[in-house]
Amino acid sequence: MVPYEYENRDRGRDALRRALALLTDLDPRVREHGADEVGDCLRRCAGDQDDTEVATARLVALTVAETDERVRESALNACADAATTYAMPLAVFQPLAPLLPNLSAELTGYVLLILGLTHDPAARPIITPYLNHPEASVRLEANDALTELSARRPTIIYP
Repeated sequence: MVPYEYENRDRGRDALRRALALLTDLDPRVREHGADEVGDCLRRCAGDQDDTEVATARLVALTVAETDERVRESALNACADAATTYAMPLAVFQPLAPLLPNLSAELTGYVLLILGLTHDPAARPIITPYLNHPEASVRLEANDALTELSARRPTIIYP
């Protein structure tokens, strides 16, 4: 099923490519907008599984290298869109794990959610320590991520 906006898959891929190009701009607001646009494309199934994994890896790389909190938040939100819409492997998100101790509570919550959405048991040791985090919101996100981790992966995944 392809949403109306992207009945023509190539048009969706073009939109995804344009959005990905914005991630390298010098202006952090443009990078933030680019990450938002990538998330919109992923929610609308603008590409196939390979396109999504490549786009998501770019978002992860941006998050790792980025210093602007708003850009990071937009990139992680787009990663969550990908992990919600597609069956994403943990390996794509693995580079986020070393960031966890130094992220804000909000961004830590995003990463924990994303790890849980992989449904990969190998994410459990990364998530579990955050059940004892000083921030209540992070503890809740860790608990939710572990619940999601052990849930069945949806059987209908967009192409």
